[in-house]
Amino acid sequence: MAKRRGPGSRRRQLQPEPNNSRHHNSPPDTNLYKIKAPKVYSSYPYTSYLPEEVGAFSTDQDRNVLKCSSDTFPHLRPDVKLPLDLNEGLEEYYSCVKDVDSNRLNYLPFWQKLLKWITLSNFDVSSVDFIARRGILKYIGYTLYDYHKSPWKFRVCKFQGKVYMYEPSPEQRGESMIEKDSRCKRYLYWGRQFEKTVTSSKEDMAGYYRIVNSNVGKYKVLLGAEVDAIRVRSHDNESSDDIIVEEVLQGCPDCNLLKKYCNSTPSNSTTTEFIEIKTCVKRQVKNKTSFGWLQSYLAGIETLVYGFRDGEGMVDQIAEYKVSEVPGTADWDGAAMFGLISGVLKWLYGQVDEGCSGEIEYLGAHKHQIEFRKLSNEHFLPEWFVQYVSASKQ
Repeated sequence: MAKRRGPGSRRRQLQPEPNNSRHHNSPPDTNLYKIKAPKVYSSYPYTSYLPEEVGAFSTDQDRNVLKCSSDTFPHLRPDVKLPLDLNEGLEEYYSCVKDVDSNRLNYLPFWQKLLKWITLSNFDVSSVDFIARRGILKYIGYTLYDYHKSPWKFRVCKFQGKVYMYEPSPEQRGESMIEKDSRCKRYLYWGRQFEKTVTSSKEDMAGYYRIVNSNVGKYKVLLGAEVDAIRVRSHDNESSDDIIVEEVLQGCPDCNLLKKYCNSTPSNSTTTEFIEIKTCVKRQVKNKTSFGWLQSYLAGIETLVYGFRDGEGMVDQIAEYKVSEVPGTADWDGAAMFGLISGVLKWLYGQVDEGCSGEIEYLGAHKHQIEFRKLSNEHFLPEWFVQYVSASKQ
C-alpha cells in the first residue's frame, strides 16, 4: 500500500529552486591564479630569455657584501679523483650546528644582500620591473613538474612601480637544521661537501653571486643567483677556419668587413663558463634535470655537473650536461615553465598596490593554485635602500 504524502511535502515539491545565477555569473576571484596544464603555456618563446650579467658580488664568513668580478669565482677542478666519500666531516659539521643557527640570525638575508649590491654598484632600479632571488622564479616555474607538489610562500611589495620579492629564511620561518631528520641532514651535507671537493672554493668566503637581468614576457627582471663554480677557457690559438677567413679578407685591407672581423676576434681572449653543481643517484638524474635546468637557465649558467652517488654518500662518477642541450632529451617542457613564470608575474604585478606589501602562496597538493594576500599598507624595504632609490630619482 502506497504511503500518502502530507500536504507539507507537496508544498515543498512546488517550491521553486533557489536562484543560483548570481553565484554562477560572479566574476572570478582575482586574488587567485589557477595553474593550468603545461600545454597551455608551451607556446612561450623561452629562448628569447637572454640573461645579461650586470654585476657580481661575494660574501665573506661574516656575510659582508663585497663587489667583485665573476672571474674571481671558484674554479671547477679538472683533476678530481674518484671515488669520493661525502661523509667526511659530517659529524663534526653538525656538532656545531647550534652555533651556526644562532649566528645566522645576525646575517643579512639574501634579498637585502641584493639590495646592498644595488646601492654599492649604483644600479638604476628604474630599468627593471621585478627584483628577486633567482630561486623564487625557479620554484614558480617548477611547480608544473613538481611531482611532490611542494608548497611555497614568498613576500612581495611594490615601491615606486617596482615589485620586490623575497623568501623568508629558515630562521625567519622558525626552522632549524637541528630539527631536520638524519636523512635530510645527510643529503644537505653531501651536496655541500661535493661542491667543496670539486671546486677551488676559499675557506674565508661564504658565497659567490651573479646578477643578471632579462625580459620575462613584458617585464624586465633583475635576479641574484649563487654560482657554484666557473671554468675559464683560453682562446690563444686561432682555429683553421679563423685563419682561412682572415687570409681571404687580407686582400682588401680597407674593407669594413676585415676591420669588423679583427675587432670581434681579439687575440689571447678568454671566456668564462658558469657551472651548477649537484649530486644525486644516477637513476634519478632524468627526474632531476628539469629543476637543475630551470635553475641554471634563469641565471645564464651553461653547464650542469652531477656527481652520481649511492645511498651511502659515495660518488663513483661525475657527468656534465650542457644546459642548452638538456630540453632536447627531456620529457618536460622548458617553454611551459617559462610560460607559467610569465603568467604569474603579469598577474602578480596587478595584485600588489603601490607602497603596500603582501605574500603569494602555493598550497601544493591541497589546491593547485596560487593565492595573493595583502598584509600591509606599507612596504618592507629597509630605510637605507629607500633613501638610495629616492636620491637616485633626483
